[in-house]
Amino acid sequence: MKLLKSFLLLLLTLVIGSVYLMAQAYFSRSNNQEVAQLGTQSVLVPTSTPYDNPAIDAHGLTPTTGNTRTPTGKPTGQPTRTSTPPQGTPPPNWNSTTTLPPGSTLPSESACASLITRSSFEPRPDNNTANHSVPTAAQIANISPWGPLIGMDAKSDSIRKQITGNFTGTTDEILQWVACKWGIDVNIVRAEAVTESHWHQSTRGDYTNDQTLCPPGTWDGQGCYQSYGILQVKYTFWKNAWPMTRDDTAFSAEFVYGWIRNCYEGWADYLYNQTPSPGYPGYHAGDIWGCVGFWFSGGWYTQGAISYIQTTQNYYNQKPWLQPGF
Repeated sequence: MKLLKSFLLLLLTLVIGSVYLMAQAYFSRSNNQEVAQLGTQSVLVPTSTPYDNPAIDAHGLTPTTGNTRTPTGKPTGQPTRTSTPPQGTPPPNWNSTTTLPPGSTLPSESACASLITRSSFEPRPDNNTANHSVPTAAQIANISPWGPLIGMDAKSDSIRKQITGNFTGTTDEILQWVACKWGIDVNIVRAEAVTESHWHQSTRGDYTNDQTLCPPGTWDGQGCYQSYGILQVKYTFWKNAWPMTRDDTAFSAEFVYGWIRNCYEGWADYLYNQTPSPGYPGYHAGDIWGCVGFWFSGGWYTQGAISYIQTTQNYYNQKPWLQPGF
């Protein structure tokens, strides 16, 4: 009888211990999933007017898988600065809404400078310094080549070599110039700039506690931001474009759209090996919205890219830059 009681006591102890361990594993997994989900969101921090940006994935360039990179950590607070009222009103004549087909001869940057609509419209006066900054020749020469080593066609480097950032003006004039130079519907460029930064060049995203991922001079003792600029260029993947992506609006914007144009030309070779989400076409030249999503995710019609495309298309249709208080 005593032996039976001991056996029952041991059995009860094992059962209780197993239940405890299973519960602990469940809640641990749930917490980890929540952290992982939050980890795929960009934390965008405009340093002027308050602005709620949709939660979007970290920008990733991953030729082997096309998956997005997962940042870690969370922001420790938002910097502040004095807000300056917007200036002027949108001009009535607003440039081309045509995206030139793959293989088109693109206009020169000087031709584009003469074609944009100049006006006093400046909804983001806080961009003024960055809007009038231009990279040095040495900085431009230091940008890494685009080619087979990063999963691109060898022709891709012909686009990279055209990137100069050699333009100054208002925020919208810069977006017009970028759209013209790369042959993209100007309202796509404007809309994506809303998605990424609400047109604030000073926006920072993808906060991390990993110092090895921080751009030079950005570690604050606890963490840093990895992505910068009006279209959010992530330092982790574009180290040789730093600090121009943070400091120069025209460079930052045209760098992104040079990359998108390269995709649109059909030269992002590693995308041909990717399987899109069900119902979406495989990678091919001439899909501008697919390439907008590619900038976001590093993949081709991933779920994250689709959400990003839909958000940007909503802004494209709504044109918030025409609305009072933008």
